[in-house]
Amino acid sequence: MAAEAAISSAVELLGDLLIQKVKSVRGVEGKVRLLKEDLKSMQSFLRDANRKQAKEEKVRDWIRELREIAYDAEDTIEMFLINVEDVKSRGVLKRCTSIPKRMYHLCKIGDEIESIRARLDAIHKRREEYGLQIVEEAEAKMSQVELRRRLCPWQKDEHLVGMEDAVEEVMRESVLDEEKRGLSVAVIQGMGGIGKSTLAREIYNHPDVVSGPVDRRGWVVVSSEFTPQETIKQLIVQLSRSEEEKKKLVKEIRKLEQSMKENLYLLQNLQEMLHKLLKGANYFIVMDDVWEQQHWDYFNSAFPDQQDKSSRLILTTRNKIVAKQDQYVHKMKFLDPEKSWELFLKKAFINNTNGTCPEELERIGRQILEKCDGLPLAISVAGGLLVDTQDKSRWQQVLDQINSYSNIPGNNVPNILDILELSYQNLSPQLKSCFLCLAFFKEDFTIPSNELASIWHAQGLIQEKGSRSVEDIGRGYLNELINRSMLQIQDVTIDGQVKSFRLHDLLRDVCLSKAEEEMGVRIAKGGCSSESSYKPRHHVVYYKSSETFSSNQNKYLRSVFLFNVREWPSRMDIPTPSWKSFQLLKMLYLDGFGFWKLTNSFRCLVGLKYLRIRSNKSGIYLKLPSWLGDFKKLEFLYVERVKFSGAALKMESLREFGTDEAIGKPMKVENWKSIESLKGMRIEDWVEMSSGLIMPNSHLRELSINATKVDDEMVSKGRASLQKMTNLVKLHLKLYYRPETMLKLVPNLESLTSLTLNSYGYCFTCPAASVFPPNLSHLTVSRLLVDTMEELGKLPKLQYLTLKYSSVSDYMGRMKILHDGFPCLKALSLIEVTLLRGIDVEEGGMPCLKQLRIRNCPNLEPIENLPKQIVISYA
Repeated sequence: MAAEAAISSAVELLGDLLIQKVKSVRGVEGKVRLLKEDLKSMQSFLRDANRKQAKEEKVRDWIRELREIAYDAEDTIEMFLINVEDVKSRGVLKRCTSIPKRMYHLCKIGDEIESIRARLDAIHKRREEYGLQIVEEAEAKMSQVELRRRLCPWQKDEHLVGMEDAVEEVMRESVLDEEKRGLSVAVIQGMGGIGKSTLAREIYNHPDVVSGPVDRRGWVVVSSEFTPQETIKQLIVQLSRSEEEKKKLVKEIRKLEQSMKENLYLLQNLQEMLHKLLKGANYFIVMDDVWEQQHWDYFNSAFPDQQDKSSRLILTTRNKIVAKQDQYVHKMKFLDPEKSWELFLKKAFINNTNGTCPEELERIGRQILEKCDGLPLAISVAGGLLVDTQDKSRWQQVLDQINSYSNIPGNNVPNILDILELSYQNLSPQLKSCFLCLAFFKEDFTIPSNELASIWHAQGLIQEKGSRSVEDIGRGYLNELINRSMLQIQDVTIDGQVKSFRLHDLLRDVCLSKAEEEMGVRIAKGGCSSESSYKPRHHVVYYKSSETFSSNQNKYLRSVFLFNVREWPSRMDIPTPSWKSFQLLKMLYLDGFGFWKLTNSFRCLVGLKYLRIRSNKSGIYLKLPSWLGDFKKLEFLYVERVKFSGAALKMESLREFGTDEAIGKPMKVENWKSIESLKGMRIEDWVEMSSGLIMPNSHLRELSINATKVDDEMVSKGRASLQKMTNLVKLHLKLYYRPETMLKLVPNLESLTSLTLNSYGYCFTCPAASVFPPNLSHLTVSRLLVDTMEELGKLPKLQYLTLKYSSVSDYMGRMKILHDGFPCLKALSLIEVTLLRGIDVEEGGMPCLKQLRIRNCPNLEPIENLPKQIVISYA
């Protein structure tokens, strides 16, 4: 965390200690209270220090030292609590004999608090020397960030700035040129932040590409840290035409991985698999962020050059890449002053559609633009610093801050990284900490929004406030970072919520630098690791690494993230005794470990709040031990593939549990009174475990059920249990046969507003409108016969409808919307409704429709009688 968050966390912990553990600290409560007050008083000086640190190295050192003191205070209190709880958990006789040990820990914490207060006193004196003043911050300012309810820019029909000509040129020279047979390659070249990926994505989603004669279409990010096998696997899966083909391809890949021990042979077989998949097809592929010629060489032989086909390949790169001798190269240009100004206004005034700027601000704005040198990323971030403010003093402050970098020795002209760092410095303390958590993820990793929100919550950065849920607050933080142009959206839901996003390479450089400096993040990759003079608090390992953790450093760690370690053995590459030194660990994220079971040495990790395990291997199911119930603080548990033993799990603090696939006996739980989200449950798990939830006052808001083997009795019990979940908001049902049975599970709950029905069998007829919950606003259905939409059209509150992999029984292939159908529908998404030829909308039908998404509906003709000003997208 940043210094502000570190101090806040320590102050909160000290407060809890005084209130909830008052008996435990009897004899030293006075010292605890004084330490809390000392830390709290430093927060007001810290705000002034943050404003001055860009110019003064000694102030930056002062902040770092204060942050370390806050961390040490937190370490001291948490270690004391662990030791005290260990004594209290023993029997009566052992507790009596442990009195001397308790007195020892009380004496020790008293001495440590005195030492910490002495350090605080020393930096308090230096504070006076540096002239740091008290700066009060109005509470309303922070809440303004959290409560902002503006329309986010990605929800608008935004137009590209300064790229219209580039799109037209690349389309004309490489994509639409019918004389170019075989494989045509376009290379988009330019420096970081100039808009290469933006241009490529505009072409990738261009209507002439989406609705053109393309059989397979895919997008893959290569990056500087890529592994060829993983990248080819991602591309193969993306190029699948249907869910059935995707499952088949994933199964083939897993078989290859199991049979191939050598990476070289696996790579060759994956290349052959990709070549075979593309052979005989017109394909369109974007390879984003290719760094070196060698990276491209891994893929060269995998793309067939068929003269009887017209295939297109787009590469984006900062360097010179030769993919084909006759390739077309488009070199990106900087924006001219007027286009720069247009983009700047769009980012600074996201709610102002007339593209104007108050006269008193224009002079300052154009001076800010001069520092951006026509680079789109710098312009966007600079505009984000001023988002929706017309305060002249604020604009002048941003200009002065940018100019201040010119005064740093050896830095005569502010560069792009200076402006990007300024965007970080202008975040609120809470948003700084949220942004730094992105350092946990790999370069160019597509980050799911809900996964990041869980990490924020586990880090203590999101807490419920009044009627606002954790999910709402997390979404507000994410939206604020996007509004400031610090994140790049990858995918959005039908109702405009961000589903996933990426962090630009240049902003990631800022993030990593600040995370190491301010958060104690240590990153190891390929046997190398970043070094820091401060104690590491978070450890991140990328790829196969032989590095072991130092036991004298482990005791400070709060988080451990291990990525892409598929080649590691099935047990941890950390000696078993070392886990005992991770006493303060709160988060453990394991990606690529083939665990069959958790070793007993894990039992010492009783402080975990967050545990995620992905094996990346088929056929490996983790068996959950009953001793997980000892993890009293565990709130988030995700296991890719899990095997239930039938033993009851008692996890009173667990808020979210998720899995992709479950086997074994029905899952049993006991007193899951805090659970809010369950994903990947089988129907038999749900029936068994629902008795272990606190009903009817369960907090469960989100539930996903996979129904593979069901009978009428199981369906009846399942629905009866669902009907008691009076707080359930989202329900996702997956059925692998007899889709009509799935409909019998749907409860009639007033709280239920979002419903997803995924059938993996045959297409089925839409049931009566009375089957659906009365307040349904979001509905996703797969394999529905969509000829007549009469029943769905009767749903009075339905606003967002997605139809996937559906069919039409009418020989004309047409869908009919009645004159009074869908009175509140705002968005309709059609995905792979391949036989659909047309949609007949009677006058008055879908009067509120604003958006129509069409994906892989090759036979669909233009639709008449749609409301005016509707946005139609083909992505």
